[in-house]
Amino acid sequence: MAESDMGLNNRILRRLRCGNGGRRLIGSVMVLAVLGFGYYGFELQYPAAKTGQACSGMLPVDPVLDLVGKSRLSVSGLGFHTSSWRFDVSDDVTEPSGLATRCKVGGAEIAIETAAGALNAYGTYTFQRDPSSFPVPLDGGWQGLMVTKDDESTASVLLSCKNWAPEKGSGILVTADSPYDTEVTEALRLKLARVVTGTAQRAAEKTGCETDPGDARGLTAPDADARTVPAGGATGTCAGMTSASTVRETDVGKSPVEECLLIGGLQLTAAYGPFSDASDAVVDGKYGGHETPSGIDSDRAWTSATCEGALGVGYYHADTVEGSDRRFTSKPLTPSERADLQHFAEQSAARHGCRNPSAFR
Repeated sequence: MAESDMGLNNRILRRLRCGNGGRRLIGSVMVLAVLGFGYYGFELQYPAAKTGQACSGMLPVDPVLDLVGKSRLSVSGLGFHTSSWRFDVSDDVTEPSGLATRCKVGGAEIAIETAAGALNAYGTYTFQRDPSSFPVPLDGGWQGLMVTKDDESTASVLLSCKNWAPEKGSGILVTADSPYDTEVTEALRLKLARVVTGTAQRAAEKTGCETDPGDARGLTAPDADARTVPAGGATGTCAGMTSASTVRETDVGKSPVEECLLIGGLQLTAAYGPFSDASDAVVDGKYGGHETPSGIDSDRAWTSATCEGALGVGYYHADTVEGSDRRFTSKPLTPSERADLQHFAEQSAARHGCRNPSAFR
């Protein structure tokens, strides 16, 4: 450093140390530094800031805060807890950056992962083989569902990514639970639907997934339960069934799981993508755990269809109702039951843009 420069620096330092103006300047800088650091630390405690950092930054902040009963204007994060953790899906899938991730925010839990190799498709649901708890479709063009049981609702959205091959994940699956210890009302179900769809859209944007999401403005609160109607009056998932006089059904949509209960007879189920992959004993074969596209064993009859994108294989099956000791080997399906399964599969496949299901054998 030049001698003239060193002299100038020394003079500035002497003024800062000795002059009143220097003391005021140093004091002001220190106060601003402390205030700035304190403000930054305090801001990180805002529920909005903490929510924005959770789940790899993929959450829609306002809908999540609305779901858990907080406002973006809340200035204290005391008692508002968030946590996030990453996990791997199947060894056969290379996830995009940021996936897979799971987080808890103010009592709600959310998982975001690839559709192929998904671990959470049925992880928090209780409706499998449960005649009192049905998956109800989301509306607004979303490929999603909601299940409500007791004081808890869980919702899922499945997005196909046009630019992702199966080894890249095929698509995005988002699952969200309602906050614990919170009454599940119609308003809360709508908030949960907004969270799961908003998260799916943000996840697609942040991971470069080219997809066709639904319409956020078209969302309404899904029903809490299925309805029981005479078979001849069914207009939803049980439309056209003839082997039972009374059925239990939901509306139809693009739900990745659909159910129809033939009361006193069979339970019919359609499952797509990760929900098909997660079906019982799937390790034994690609068709919901079977090696052939259609068939029958002692307690299940099934058929299947090839679908596009994250929907993968559509898997359609008929099971005996819960508590029944019927075995199809000793009491085979009747012709009308076989026709009902085929009709159920064909209707569901057509709604989801799949090929015609295999002819039931």
